Amino acid sequence: MRTSNLSMKTIAICSFFVLFAIVAGIGATTPAAFADHSEVTIVPAGGSAALGCEETGVGCYIPSTVTVDVGGKVIFSNTDSDKHTFSSGTISDDIIGTVFDSGLVFPGDEKYWFPDTAGEFPYFCLIHPWMNGLIIVQEAEEEAHTEEVVEEAHTEEVVEEAHTEEVVEEAHTEEVVEEEVIANQESEEKGGGCLIATAAYGSEMAPQVQLLREIRDTQLMNTESGSTFMTGFNQLYYTFSPTIADMERESPMFKEAVKLGLTPLLSSLTIMENAESESEVLGLGLSVIALNLGMYIGIPVFGILKLYQFKKN
Repeated sequence: MRTSNLSMKTIAICSFFVLFAIVAGIGATTPAAFADHSEVTIVPAGGSAALGCEETGVGCYIPSTVTVDVGGKVIFSNTDSDKHTFSSGTISDDIIGTVFDSGLVFPGDEKYWFPDTAGEFPYFCLIHPWMNGLIIVQEAEEEAHTEEVVEEAHTEEVVEEAHTEEVVEEAHTEEVVEEEVIANQESEEKGGGCLIATAAYGSEMAPQVQLLREIRDTQLMNTESGSTFMTGFNQLYYTFSPTIADMERESPMFKEAVKLGLTPLLSSLTIMENAESESEVLGLGLSVIALNLGMYIGIPVFGILKLYQFKKN
């Protein structure tokens, strides 16, 4: 009887160790499944078309930072009710969308990017430039499934150190860029970027661009009528300004033509520097609009009519 009990205990102990070995084997292979970064999906945060999403801590894109393998797939899915873009770079870059550019992604549509180079790639929305995100592209770790536990731990440590160095270098780069554009960040939060003027004059720090921002932020955005006007204007402006800005960067002649066309507008806007109250902003604003309609539409139409009459006579 005692021998039988001893045998049963021995079998039970052996069974326990076999079960433990099976569980340990499953546990050793499980982390590889969580390390899969072959495909990621990015969507705009709800209500990101309005300012404020960048201050929530969640970001304007969800997720705001993603990691994907080289050769993987990034899905830009517009689940919002407004159209967006997913364009590589930042609003302060001279050239935007060189790595990837989705173009306009309408509600319910998707665009794709297949990264072939490791690195960190910031991106933003050309229509709503306060929306920013980051895509981290890393080399796929395909050999992790066949390596021993000790070697895998060492590899992960090396990868983590390399990633830490990249983050430190990125942080340093961002600090340098921040010093250059810190004067523009507050104004961009209020009303977006002046894409056409920035492309025409080559820098956000150009006096002409600063004049436009100063009038917008000091005179217009500080009054109810001015804020209402800028809200409607931005909805229209950002539907065509990214295209014109790209055309300026591609064609020096078109860039010079845009600069020439902006000169009367910049001259007339200096009138708004004297506007301080609500009534002054409204009155002078209507005067500036009428003046520009006369310069850009009235004078050309008058000239065409005179030329037509001259040819007719």
